[in-house]
Amino acid sequence: MERKLFVLMFLFLNLVACSTIDKKSKDHELPTPQFSKLHSYLWFQTSGEYRALSYQAYNLGTRLLMDDLQDKHNKPRAVVFDIDETVFDNSFSGAYELKNKLEWSKESFNNWVKKQNADLIAGAKEFIEFAQKNRVEVIFISNRTVDQIDDTYENFMKLNLKVKKENFYFQSEEWSKETRRALVEKKYHVVLYFGDNLHDFNKAWDKKPYDERKKLVDENAKEFGRKYIILPNPLYGDWEKYLPKVENRLDLLIDR
Repeated sequence: MERKLFVLMFLFLNLVACSTIDKKSKDHELPTPQFSKLHSYLWFQTSGEYRALSYQAYNLGTRLLMDDLQDKHNKPRAVVFDIDETVFDNSFSGAYELKNKLEWSKESFNNWVKKQNADLIAGAKEFIEFAQKNRVEVIFISNRTVDQIDDTYENFMKLNLKVKKENFYFQSEEWSKETRRALVEKKYHVVLYFGDNLHDFNKAWDKKPYDERKKLVDENAKEFGRKYIILPNPLYGDWEKYLPKVENRLDLLIDR
């Protein structure tokens, strides 16, 4: 009887130990992609640091535009913007997807655009109004599609920003923004480009692997804060899309 009791107790303690080890191992597993996205969206929506960076970008833009206004140009001036996560805050749509365990799709984004419910990135309204006050043309080169122009325009109207619909250069067929940039540069002296993604500035970054993208940033370092103003976007972007295909992304991390 005592021997049976001892064996049962031994088995019970082993089960407890195994479950504890299993729990500990689960506690140390890497976060799921959804968990990682959650922290990106929380930082984007709640952190003062993100808001400060946005103000910093547009404050810098204001100073640079003021300097340029002192010089004479043969062409009329323009400033060029991407829209999503540069002027418009679409994090509400992504937050809805996270809360409801939905995946992003073109259809879901189109439904979001139709709501005309995006908010403005901090500092964007003040800068755009400053540019307009100084007769600087405000241009939007976005990869929103041409069928989304009307809803995008109405969203701007709801936010009390009087932009020109004819200044929307949206995607029709070609994903690259280079052709549309060329059209704008033919007509205007572009003082500044604002974006959250490197392909918002130059075709050099179009669909390039991550190591080439970094190298090109180094080669164009002097343009950032002078011609190119980039805003932080931890939610999505080409930086993630063009990472090398590996089984475990931990292998891409460099440690010392």
